[in-house]
Amino acid sequence: MLSALLRKRKQVRSSDRRLPDHLQILFLHRLSHILSKGYPLLEALRMTGWDARLKPVAESLITALGRGDTIDQAYKHACFSKTVTNFLYFSNIHFDLPHIFRQTKQLMEMKKEYKERITRVLRYPLLLLVFLIGAFTIMKRTVLPNFIQLFEGESTSTLWLLMGVDYFMTGMVIIFLLLGGSLVSLLFILPRMSVQNKLDFYQRFPVLRVYYSYSASYSFTTHLHSLLRAGLTLKQSMETMRDHHGDEVLCTYSKEILLQLGEGKSFGQALHSCPLFRTELTDIFHHTNDVEALQSELEILAEFFIEHIQSKITTWIQRIQPIFFVLVAVVIISIYASIMLPLYGWMNQL
Repeated sequence: MLSALLRKRKQVRSSDRRLPDHLQILFLHRLSHILSKGYPLLEALRMTGWDARLKPVAESLITALGRGDTIDQAYKHACFSKTVTNFLYFSNIHFDLPHIFRQTKQLMEMKKEYKERITRVLRYPLLLLVFLIGAFTIMKRTVLPNFIQLFEGESTSTLWLLMGVDYFMTGMVIIFLLLGGSLVSLLFILPRMSVQNKLDFYQRFPVLRVYYSYSASYSFTTHLHSLLRAGLTLKQSMETMRDHHGDEVLCTYSKEILLQLGEGKSFGQALHSCPLFRTELTDIFHHTNDVEALQSELEILAEFFIEHIQSKITTWIQRIQPIFFVLVAVVIISIYASIMLPLYGWMNQL
């Protein structure tokens, strides 16, 4: 009893940690390469563990698989990301491990690359913006009150301009604090929201709606293609996705699709009850009835979705820095105006 409790606490502590992305990518790359040579999974894991950096992970997976855990449970215990474990859940059915490991490696590489690019793009503008807001605050408390007091009682344009700059600085600081507080609050609130509330939240904001529509459509298309290729029917594939609680969106939408199918609707009509799915996905089921043709189109569509996600993220990243620099330029001009314009006013009065 005591040993079971200690083991459970150890598992909880280990689940709080996450294997670094670069180690996950390296591990998946090595393992998929060895599996593609024809080695069985346990032997491939042992050989992957020849690298000292990957040995603890390989040993953890061998132990978990040895006690009867499924492959997705073993990888979850080894602290891999949900991206990996969600894809590995379906490998229990189609058993195409080399392909699934290559696929998850590519997804992890894409996420790591864009995370690093966003960090590089935002690092300098954010530091500069924080510095300028600090300068804003100091000027609002020291320089502006003195200038406003100096011109008080005079109906000059300089006084109105100073008051406008003062209000603008106050508004900028309030907006910055509100945005920062909202983002921090969202990070704590969103994981605790129900699935339906999350879906409603995603649909309210255009940026989130576009991203999650492509993300959910890609996951659904990829997994449905692999399940159909494994010989399952459309209904059996939906039941498999419904039983996978690791991906909340797919689980919820699969339940809704099965409910619609039970009411006598076609598969294409059932997909319309899932608002985050792209129209390109629903259109396939309106004009394709042959299973083999459907598999081929789903594979092509999955490639289209991942390429479009990459294109959209690249476009957003390219827009972030100019927006921040325009904001910084406005702040700098405001600081310059709050100092120089009163001086010009004095010079005109001489």
